[in-house]
Amino acid sequence: MTMTEGLSADTQVVLLLCSRLGQKDENGAKPLTARQYGVLTRWLRERSMRPADLLENTGRARLGELQAAELAPETLGQLLDRGAALGIMAERWTSRGLWVLSRSDDTYPGRLKSYLGQAAPPLLFGAGDAGLLQAGGLAVVGSRDASEEDIEFARSVAAACASQHVPVISGGARGVDLEAMAAGFEAGGKAVGVLPDSLARNAVSARYREGLVSGRLVLISPYDPDARWFAFTAMERNRVIYALSDAALVVSSAAENGGTWAGAVEALNAARITVYVKAHGSVKEGNRKLLARGGRPFPEGPWADLRPLLVPVAPEPTLFAPAPAPEPEPAAASMAFEKPHITQEAGPAAPIPPTSQPRDAFDVVLPDLLLALSEPATEKILEQALGVVPAQAKAWLKRACDEGHVKKLSRPVRYVAAKHVHPLFSGSNEGREIESGTPS
Repeated sequence: MTMTEGLSADTQVVLLLCSRLGQKDENGAKPLTARQYGVLTRWLRERSMRPADLLENTGRARLGELQAAELAPETLGQLLDRGAALGIMAERWTSRGLWVLSRSDDTYPGRLKSYLGQAAPPLLFGAGDAGLLQAGGLAVVGSRDASEEDIEFARSVAAACASQHVPVISGGARGVDLEAMAAGFEAGGKAVGVLPDSLARNAVSARYREGLVSGRLVLISPYDPDARWFAFTAMERNRVIYALSDAALVVSSAAENGGTWAGAVEALNAARITVYVKAHGSVKEGNRKLLARGGRPFPEGPWADLRPLLVPVAPEPTLFAPAPAPEPEPAAASMAFEKPHITQEAGPAAPIPPTSQPRDAFDVVLPDLLLALSEPATEKILEQALGVVPAQAKAWLKRACDEGHVKKLSRPVRYVAAKHVHPLFSGSNEGREIESGTPS
């Protein structure tokens, strides 16, 4: 296969395996999900291999040794044979000023690996200065339908961050997210926008042009630059926002439902960063409930020094990944990919104890299934979210319904996570649009 200029060999392979590459053929091999790619990386690591080895005949031949229910060697082969599509898409992304990082690149944000472990996105597409992803900062998030008071509060906090050289990290959705992010770079500070969809379109938006050109803004997405909006992608995007941050501020949240609520509860449960909540003035019910769950009141302005609020929480095992050992971050591009027992400042990656393995494949996929069904979705959408064939999605849905994890809705037929399963999914979501993103 011809090497694609500007992309490392490892990243080319990750793109081949995990990106749609603009292809919409639903009958072809489906790209790997983050979970499936995590299984493959562990298999490669055990053999002291890296993704680039799969570009060579000897590496491809070793795929015949792979024995994993989620990964068929034939499917991997079909995905790896899409070199022509990769070349076309890489040229298109470059012409739009976009770049791509994979988990195997030494410039991939170590914060994502540390916070999310094997659930860290295999790919990051972006526009702007990728170096801003390493800087940490304050995540500022909230509802699309926030009040004028909350919007002004978010902008004031972001302006204070800019004056104190604290990057603002947010999701780009209308309302609190967009206003906070824009206020940060418009005031001369740095900002990171994590988008669930339409990166290519946003990268050429007049609203973002000055920030991108000046190096004060970077826009990223774990999804293809032309990807459409889905509720589950907006939910997954929230994890990236929190993972890139030193601390987070929830300006306004609905109670018991919506993307802002779900993301904040998930971050509180993970206990990896401090989650602050606006607790003065007009305070929404969701804010009060987040405070009761362990959120801390954000101090009322003016803010002379925000940095004491950004002290990191002591690391705990990641909430998100079934395998506790994160991928080692290479010290240089030439380092062998994810070799076992690489010594780093934090010590060697711990082996995965057998007792930590889930009981079966359904237990492994259940958290992702519930995340994808945080709002009513069809069986087809679930297939796309999990990257599985229709028969597998149907089998998992049946079991989830039989065990009470999921409810089946009618007229039209859809499925939604049962509200009693996990706090993230409490409250009825039917008929509501997720807060943290909006369809394009």
